[in-house]
Amino acid sequence: PETIEEKREFLHKNHIAVWDVIHSCDIIGSSDSSIRNVVPNDLSEILENADIKQIFCNGAKSYEYYRKYQEKETGRKAIKLPSTSPANAAFSIEKLTRAWKEICVPLQVAPTGIGEVLLDWYDYNARILPWRSEPTPYHVWISEIMLQQTRVEAVKKYYDRWMEVLPDVKALSEELMKLWEGLGYYNRARNLKVAALQVMQEFDGEIPADYSKLLSLKGVGEYTAGAIASIAFGIPEPAVDGNALRIFSRILAEDGEINKASVKKKTSQEVRRVLPKERPGDFNQALMDLGSSICIPNGEPFCENCPWESICQAHKYGRETDFPVKAKKKQRKIEKKAVFLIEVSDKIILHKRPEKGLLSGLWELPNVDGELSAKELSEQMKKWGIGDYMIEPLGEGKHIFSHVEWHMTCWYVEAALYPDADVKELIWVSRKELDQDVALPAAFKTYRK
Repeated sequence: PETIEEKREFLHKNHIAVWDVIHSCDIIGSSDSSIRNVVPNDLSEILENADIKQIFCNGAKSYEYYRKYQEKETGRKAIKLPSTSPANAAFSIEKLTRAWKEICVPLQVAPTGIGEVLLDWYDYNARILPWRSEPTPYHVWISEIMLQQTRVEAVKKYYDRWMEVLPDVKALSEELMKLWEGLGYYNRARNLKVAALQVMQEFDGEIPADYSKLLSLKGVGEYTAGAIASIAFGIPEPAVDGNALRIFSRILAEDGEINKASVKKKTSQEVRRVLPKERPGDFNQALMDLGSSICIPNGEPFCENCPWESICQAHKYGRETDFPVKAKKKQRKIEKKAVFLIEVSDKIILHKRPEKGLLSGLWELPNVDGELSAKELSEQMKKWGIGDYMIEPLGEGKHIFSHVEWHMTCWYVEAALYPDADVKELIWVSRKELDQDVALPAAFKTYRK
């Protein structure tokens, strides 16, 4: 800021109050050593009406007079910082900036300029990923949806296969579910299809270069919209995911619960504030890389390799693993399942799940809740119209969803005839159809083998 108004706006925006130690005095020119007949300022009104976190003194003389006249009255100690006066020739602007970063601690803000520091690190340490080689809007969109709650290494092979079959939005609007098989969270795939149709119908097949329009697409939230906008179009929008939340909670020593909307909003504001406008996409990707390789979620982060080590408040006090602060997780619900791999004349019987709820609308191996006795197994076969069959155990399996665990006992059933009961949710498919056309959820991969 240069003008008085710009300086006022800067101070208000950053919650900084500026006031004098001395109300009036006799002084010759601007010589501090000539100060006589001091009348100190009364700071009580400010301290009573504003939530002042810390008092800093701009230079040694300010600090001297604060200690002499105000400290006993306020009961609050001040921190001495080097004078910002041009007369303080001993301090360069760089040295002053380093010293004055101290005020970022009580303000709980990230120091400006750290975006460029991170970009310098990213230029030498960026991961080589298939979707980064050609960051078109379509490539960025698909990769970001795939990466939601899924490891990068798991996504790579899916991404490559996907782009071979569905290279653009038009192809995506026609077919996709089989290609998603095994990635989990199948609503992501359904939303992709709906969003692809939106792009075709509302935006003439072109993914919009507009943050608000990106948000209008099915399944695209603030993070994904920010990622597409910044990486594909160079629009300066933050992309705040779990990595960004974790990193900034440590930098700021943020003690609010990370999943609270207010904390997420504050973090987004901080990311936006330090986001380099020239390279927003690289900055957002650098945050992802920093969070996956250095400022990791589980275990001790590798702070000695972090470009932001010197400004991280959690690291300064040795409290890296105390952040982010999370609410205690609810214990997962355990559900026991009896699962059936039923084969008839080299075809496998599948069951369609309800259109709402877990794994909605997907085909699965037939299953029922609970552990079944021999009598209950026989009764279940009758319900499905399977009369002549051989049955043997296939072992136990477990699959973990975000909120529930399936503990499964599987039975292999070799039936002589197709079911004679009219069960609309059952179909039978060949092994070839199962391999090429039908998407079977990862929950059943143990028995798929």
